[in-house]
Amino acid sequence: MPNIKGSILITIAGLGSSGAYLLRRLSQDGFGVTGYDPKPDSYYIPCGYALKFQELAKILANVGMEADRYVLSMGKEITIGGESTGDFRFNLTGLCTVDKNLLEKDLVSGLRRERRKAPSSSDMLIDATGVSRYYLGPARDDFAMYAREVVTVRSTHQDFYMSYFPSGKGYYWEFPIGDRFHVGVGTSDPEYFRMLPAERERVVGRKIRLKPLLDQAARGNVIGIGEAIGTVSPITGEGIIPSMKSAEILYQCLRNHGEIERVVENYLCRIREEFSRYPRLFELLQRFRSGRKGIGNIRFAREAIHDLRGFGIDFRLWKVASSLI
Repeated sequence: MPNIKGSILITIAGLGSSGAYLLRRLSQDGFGVTGYDPKPDSYYIPCGYALKFQELAKILANVGMEADRYVLSMGKEITIGGESTGDFRFNLTGLCTVDKNLLEKDLVSGLRRERRKAPSSSDMLIDATGVSRYYLGPARDDFAMYAREVVTVRSTHQDFYMSYFPSGKGYYWEFPIGDRFHVGVGTSDPEYFRMLPAERERVVGRKIRLKPLLDQAARGNVIGIGEAIGTVSPITGEGIIPSMKSAEILYQCLRNHGEIERVVENYLCRIREEFSRYPRLFELLQRFRSGRKGIGNIRFAREAIHDLRGFGIDFRLWKVASSLI
Protein backbone atom coordinates (compact mmCIF):
# COMPACT_ATOMS: atom_id res chain seq x y z
CA MET A 1 0.00 0.00 0.00
CA PRO A 2 1.44 3.44 -0.96
CA ASN A 3 2.35 5.75 1.88
CA ILE A 4 0.74 9.13 1.21
CA LYS A 5 3.01 10.79 3.74
CA GLY A 6 6.13 9.97 1.77
CA SER A 7 4.90 9.63 -1.79
CA ILE A 8 2.77 12.66 -2.71
CA LEU A 9 2.90 16.42 -2.42
CA ILE A 10 -0.14 18.09 -0.90
CA THR A 11 -1.16 21.62 -1.83
CA ILE A 12 -3.43 23.66 0.42
CA ALA A 13 -5.16 26.56 -1.32
CA GLY A 14 -6.30 29.16 1.21
CA LEU A 15 -4.88 29.73 4.68
CA GLY A 16 -7.89 30.75 6.71
CA SER A 17 -8.69 28.85 9.89
CA SER A 18 -9.13 25.44 8.24
CA GLY A 19 -6.27 25.70 5.73
CA ALA A 20 -3.81 27.15 8.25
CA TYR A 21 -4.64 24.49 10.83
CA LEU A 22 -4.28 21.67 8.30
CA LEU A 23 -0.96 23.06 7.08
CA ARG A 24 0.46 22.96 10.61
CA ARG A 25 -1.08 19.56 11.42
CA LEU A 26 0.34 17.92 8.31
CA SER A 27 3.71 19.68 8.51
CA GLN A 28 4.28 18.59 12.10
CA ASP A 29 3.57 15.00 11.10
CA GLY A 30 6.08 14.97 8.24
CA PHE A 31 3.78 15.23 5.23
CA GLY A 32 5.02 16.99 2.10
CA VAL A 33 2.71 20.01 2.08
CA THR A 34 2.77 23.64 0.93
CA GLY A 35 0.18 26.32 1.68
CA TYR A 36 -0.80 29.07 -0.76
CA ASP A 37 -2.68 32.28 -0.05
CA PRO A 38 -2.29 35.62 -1.87
CA LYS A 39 -3.70 37.84 0.90
CA PRO A 40 -1.13 40.16 2.57
CA ASP A 41 -0.27 40.12 6.27
CA SER A 42 -2.21 43.39 6.73
CA TYR A 43 -5.47 41.75 5.59
CA TYR A 44 -8.19 42.12 8.25
CA ILE A 45 -10.37 39.03 8.34
CA PRO A 46 -14.12 39.77 8.17
CA CYS A 47 -15.62 37.46 10.79
CA GLY A 48 -17.46 37.67 14.11
CA TYR A 49 -14.45 36.02 15.83
CA ALA A 50 -16.81 34.18 18.21
CA LEU A 51 -16.47 30.52 19.22
CA LYS A 52 -16.52 28.18 22.20
CA PHE A 53 -13.23 28.40 24.10
CA GLN A 54 -13.17 24.74 25.15
CA GLU A 55 -13.47 23.61 21.53
CA LEU A 56 -10.63 25.88 20.42
CA ALA A 57 -8.42 24.65 23.28
CA LYS A 58 -9.10 21.04 22.33
CA ILE A 59 -8.23 21.44 18.67
CA LEU A 60 -5.18 23.67 19.21
CA ALA A 61 -3.77 21.08 21.63
CA ASN A 62 -3.33 18.85 18.56
CA VAL A 63 -0.66 21.25 17.27
CA GLY A 64 0.86 22.24 20.61
CA MET A 65 -0.75 25.69 20.85
CA GLU A 66 -2.53 27.39 23.77
CA ALA A 67 -5.98 28.86 23.21
CA ASP A 68 -5.62 31.46 26.00
CA ARG A 69 -3.22 33.48 23.85
CA TYR A 70 -6.01 34.40 21.42
CA VAL A 71 -8.94 35.31 23.69
CA LEU A 72 -10.15 38.90 23.35
CA SER A 73 -13.33 38.74 25.46
CA MET A 74 -14.93 35.93 27.48
CA GLY A 75 -18.70 36.30 27.71
CA LYS A 76 -20.98 35.73 30.69
CA GLU A 77 -24.41 36.20 29.11
CA ILE A 78 -25.95 36.52 25.67
CA THR A 79 -29.20 38.19 24.70
CA ILE A 80 -30.96 36.63 21.71
CA GLY A 81 -33.86 38.52 20.24
CA GLY A 82 -36.01 39.20 17.24
CA GLU A 83 -38.32 41.94 16.00
CA SER A 84 -41.40 39.84 16.75
CA THR A 85 -40.23 37.64 19.63
CA GLY A 86 -38.65 39.96 22.19
CA ASP A 87 -35.39 39.24 24.01
CA PHE A 88 -34.25 36.05 25.72
CA ARG A 89 -31.19 35.86 27.97
CA PHE A 90 -28.98 32.81 28.34
CA ASN A 91 -25.87 32.10 30.35
CA LEU A 92 -22.70 31.39 28.42
CA THR A 93 -20.53 28.29 28.83
CA GLY A 94 -17.37 29.32 27.02
CA LEU A 95 -18.50 31.65 24.23
CA CYS A 96 -15.70 34.12 23.59
CA THR A 97 -14.14 36.21 20.85
CA VAL A 98 -10.61 35.53 19.66
CA ASP A 99 -7.94 37.32 17.67
CA LYS A 100 -8.44 35.33 14.48
CA ASN A 101 -5.80 37.34 12.64
CA LEU A 102 -3.13 36.40 15.20
CA LEU A 103 -4.35 32.80 15.35
CA GLU A 104 -3.98 32.26 11.62
CA LYS A 105 -0.61 34.03 11.59
CA ASP A 106 0.70 31.74 14.34
CA LEU A 107 -0.66 28.62 12.68
CA VAL A 108 1.37 29.18 9.51
CA SER A 109 4.47 30.67 11.14
CA GLY A 110 7.66 28.97 10.00
CA LEU A 111 5.89 26.61 7.58
CA ARG A 112 6.21 26.18 3.83
CA ARG A 113 3.85 28.68 2.24
CA GLU A 114 3.67 31.12 -0.66
CA ARG A 115 1.71 34.36 -1.10
CA ARG A 116 0.09 33.51 -4.40
CA LYS A 117 -2.68 31.35 -5.78
CA ALA A 118 -2.03 27.64 -5.64
CA PRO A 119 -1.05 25.92 -8.87
CA SER A 120 -3.81 23.78 -10.32
CA SER A 121 -1.52 20.79 -10.86
CA SER A 122 -0.89 18.81 -7.68
CA ASP A 123 -1.00 15.23 -6.45
CA MET A 124 -3.66 16.34 -3.97
CA LEU A 125 -5.14 19.82 -3.80
CA ILE A 126 -7.03 20.92 -0.68
CA ASP A 127 -9.57 23.64 -1.47
CA ALA A 128 -9.78 25.87 1.61
CA THR A 129 -10.77 28.97 -0.38
CA GLY A 130 -14.00 29.51 1.52
CA VAL A 131 -17.09 30.81 -0.20
CA SER A 132 -15.39 30.98 -3.61
CA ARG A 133 -14.70 27.22 -3.93
CA TYR A 134 -12.04 28.34 -6.40
CA TYR A 135 -10.77 24.84 -7.21
CA LEU A 136 -13.82 22.70 -6.48
CA GLY A 137 -15.94 24.92 -8.70
CA PRO A 138 -19.45 26.35 -8.29
CA ALA A 139 -21.90 24.40 -6.16
CA ARG A 140 -25.37 23.27 -7.15
CA ASP A 141 -28.19 25.20 -5.48
CA ASP A 142 -25.78 27.23 -3.37
CA PHE A 143 -27.01 29.69 -0.78
CA ALA A 144 -25.11 32.55 0.85
CA MET A 145 -25.86 35.79 2.64
CA TYR A 146 -23.78 38.93 2.56
CA ALA A 147 -22.30 40.05 5.87
CA ARG A 148 -21.08 43.53 6.67
CA GLU A 149 -19.33 44.29 9.94
CA VAL A 150 -17.87 47.30 11.69
CA VAL A 151 -15.32 47.69 14.46
CA THR A 152 -16.50 50.33 16.90
CA VAL A 153 -15.79 51.59 20.42
CA ARG A 154 -19.49 51.72 21.30
CA SER A 155 -22.21 49.11 21.36
CA THR A 156 -25.81 48.98 22.57
CA HIS A 157 -24.98 45.88 24.62
CA GLN A 158 -21.82 45.33 26.64
CA ASP A 159 -21.94 41.53 26.45
CA PHE A 160 -22.87 39.24 23.56
CA TYR A 161 -26.03 40.02 21.61
CA MET A 162 -27.75 38.48 18.57
CA SER A 163 -31.11 39.13 16.96
CA TYR A 164 -32.84 37.46 14.05
CA PHE A 165 -34.72 39.24 11.28
CA PRO A 166 -38.25 38.17 10.29
CA SER A 167 -38.76 35.50 7.64
CA GLY A 168 -35.22 34.16 8.00
CA LYS A 169 -33.70 37.19 6.30
CA GLY A 170 -30.59 37.12 8.46
CA TYR A 171 -29.26 38.29 11.78
CA TYR A 172 -27.58 41.14 13.63
CA TRP A 173 -24.83 40.74 16.21
CA GLU A 174 -22.80 42.71 18.74
CA PHE A 175 -19.72 40.90 20.06
CA PRO A 176 -17.12 42.42 22.44
CA ILE A 177 -13.51 42.19 21.22
CA GLY A 178 -11.43 43.51 24.10
CA ASP A 179 -11.97 47.28 24.30
CA ARG A 180 -13.83 47.32 20.98
CA PHE A 181 -16.90 45.65 19.48
CA HIS A 182 -17.70 43.78 16.32
CA VAL A 183 -21.15 44.88 15.18
CA GLY A 184 -22.43 43.15 12.09
CA VAL A 185 -25.31 42.17 9.88
CA GLY A 186 -25.62 39.06 7.73
CA THR A 187 -28.63 39.25 5.47
CA SER A 188 -30.31 38.65 2.15
CA ASP A 189 -31.91 42.12 2.41
CA PRO A 190 -29.45 45.07 2.14
CA GLU A 191 -31.94 47.34 3.92
CA TYR A 192 -30.80 45.87 7.23
CA PHE A 193 -27.31 47.33 6.82
CA ARG A 194 -28.78 50.60 8.04
CA MET A 195 -28.66 49.11 11.54
CA LEU A 196 -24.87 49.32 11.64
CA PRO A 197 -23.54 52.16 13.82
CA ALA A 198 -22.27 55.30 12.12
CA GLU A 199 -19.32 55.59 14.50
CA ARG A 200 -16.81 53.04 13.23
CA GLU A 201 -13.09 52.40 12.96
CA ARG A 202 -13.24 49.77 10.25
CA VAL A 203 -15.76 48.28 7.84
CA VAL A 204 -15.36 44.85 6.28
CA GLY A 205 -17.68 42.51 4.44
CA ARG A 206 -18.00 39.26 2.54
CA LYS A 207 -20.44 36.53 1.61
CA ILE A 208 -21.13 33.73 4.10
CA ARG A 209 -22.18 30.31 2.82
CA LEU A 210 -25.03 28.94 4.94
CA LYS A 211 -25.85 25.84 2.92
CA PRO A 212 -23.94 22.64 3.76
CA LEU A 213 -22.35 21.16 0.63
CA LEU A 214 -21.40 17.81 2.14
CA ASP A 215 -22.24 15.93 -1.06
CA GLN A 216 -20.00 18.27 -3.08
CA ALA A 217 -16.86 18.12 -0.95
CA ALA A 218 -14.51 16.47 -3.46
CA ARG A 219 -13.84 16.38 -7.19
CA GLY A 220 -11.09 14.11 -8.49
CA ASN A 221 -7.94 14.87 -6.51
CA VAL A 222 -9.43 18.12 -5.14
CA ILE A 223 -10.81 17.87 -1.60
CA GLY A 224 -12.65 20.70 0.14
CA ILE A 225 -12.54 21.72 3.77
CA GLY A 226 -14.12 24.52 5.78
CA GLU A 227 -16.55 26.97 4.27
CA ALA A 228 -15.77 25.64 0.79
CA ILE A 229 -17.96 22.67 1.74
CA GLY A 230 -20.41 24.63 3.91
CA THR A 231 -19.13 24.08 7.45
CA VAL A 232 -20.83 27.22 8.75
CA SER A 233 -23.74 26.84 11.14
CA PRO A 234 -26.95 27.92 9.38
CA ILE A 235 -28.34 29.29 12.66
CA THR A 236 -25.34 30.88 14.45
CA GLY A 237 -23.09 31.68 11.47
CA GLU A 238 -20.11 30.19 13.37
CA GLY A 239 -17.58 28.62 11.05
CA ILE A 240 -14.18 28.73 12.77
CA ILE A 241 -14.39 25.60 14.92
CA PRO A 242 -16.46 23.55 12.43
CA SER A 243 -13.98 24.40 9.67
CA MET A 244 -11.00 23.39 11.80
CA LYS A 245 -12.82 20.16 12.68
CA SER A 246 -13.24 19.39 8.99
CA ALA A 247 -9.48 19.87 8.56
CA GLU A 248 -8.79 17.51 11.47
CA ILE A 249 -11.03 14.87 9.90
CA LEU A 250 -9.10 15.12 6.63
CA TYR A 251 -5.80 14.87 8.51
CA GLN A 252 -6.96 11.66 10.20
CA CYS A 253 -8.03 10.21 6.84
CA LEU A 254 -4.65 11.04 5.31
CA ARG A 255 -2.90 9.31 8.19
CA ASN A 256 -5.06 6.19 8.05
CA HIS A 257 -5.27 5.49 4.33
CA GLY A 258 -2.58 4.93 1.73
CA GLU A 259 -4.57 5.62 -1.44
CA ILE A 260 -6.14 8.91 -2.48
CA GLU A 261 -9.38 7.17 -3.44
CA ARG A 262 -9.71 5.67 0.04
CA VAL A 263 -8.88 9.02 1.64
CA VAL A 264 -11.68 10.71 -0.31
CA GLU A 265 -14.18 7.92 0.36
CA ASN A 266 -13.52 7.88 4.11
CA TYR A 267 -13.41 11.68 4.34
CA LEU A 268 -16.79 12.13 2.67
CA CYS A 269 -18.32 9.53 4.96
CA ARG A 270 -16.92 11.11 8.12
CA ILE A 271 -17.81 14.66 7.06
CA ARG A 272 -21.43 13.67 6.46
CA GLU A 273 -21.50 12.05 9.89
CA GLU A 274 -19.85 14.97 11.75
CA PHE A 275 -22.12 17.61 10.21
CA SER A 276 -25.27 15.51 9.86
CA ARG A 277 -27.33 18.15 11.69
CA TYR A 278 -26.42 20.97 9.28
CA PRO A 279 -28.81 19.96 6.44
CA ARG A 280 -31.69 19.91 8.92
CA LEU A 281 -30.67 23.28 10.35
CA PHE A 282 -30.55 24.66 6.83
CA GLU A 283 -34.02 23.23 6.24
CA LEU A 284 -35.21 25.05 9.38
CA LEU A 285 -33.73 28.30 8.03
CA GLN A 286 -35.51 27.80 4.72
CA ARG A 287 -38.80 27.11 6.50
CA PHE A 288 -38.54 30.46 8.25
CA ARG A 289 -37.61 32.16 4.97
CA SER A 290 -40.74 30.77 3.32
CA GLY A 291 -42.93 31.75 6.28
CA ARG A 292 -43.57 28.19 7.45
CA LYS A 293 -44.15 28.36 11.17
CA GLY A 294 -45.98 25.77 13.20
CA ILE A 295 -45.58 22.79 15.46
CA GLY A 296 -43.60 21.04 12.71
CA ASN A 297 -40.57 23.20 13.47
CA ILE A 298 -40.18 21.54 16.87
CA ARG A 299 -38.77 18.46 15.14
CA PHE A 300 -35.61 20.47 14.47
CA ALA A 301 -35.18 21.32 18.16
CA ARG A 302 -32.57 18.67 18.98
CA GLU A 303 -30.22 19.82 16.22
CA ALA A 304 -30.72 23.49 17.09
CA ILE A 305 -30.06 22.91 20.79
CA HIS A 306 -26.92 20.89 20.00
CA ASP A 307 -25.63 23.64 17.75
CA LEU A 308 -26.31 26.52 20.13
CA ARG A 309 -24.79 24.69 23.09
CA GLY A 310 -21.80 23.77 20.95
CA PHE A 311 -21.40 27.51 20.36
CA GLY A 312 -21.14 28.07 24.12
CA ILE A 313 -24.74 29.09 24.89
CA ASP A 314 -26.66 27.42 27.73
CA PHE A 315 -29.72 27.31 25.51
CA ARG A 316 -33.11 26.43 27.02
CA LEU A 317 -35.83 25.48 24.54
CA TRP A 318 -38.74 26.31 26.81
CA LYS A 319 -37.77 29.99 26.69
CA VAL A 320 -38.19 30.28 22.93
CA ALA A 321 -40.59 27.46 21.98
CA SER A 322 -43.43 29.87 21.17
CA SER A 323 -41.27 31.74 18.65
CA LEU A 324 -40.59 28.51 16.73
CA ILE A 325 -44.26 27.71 16.30
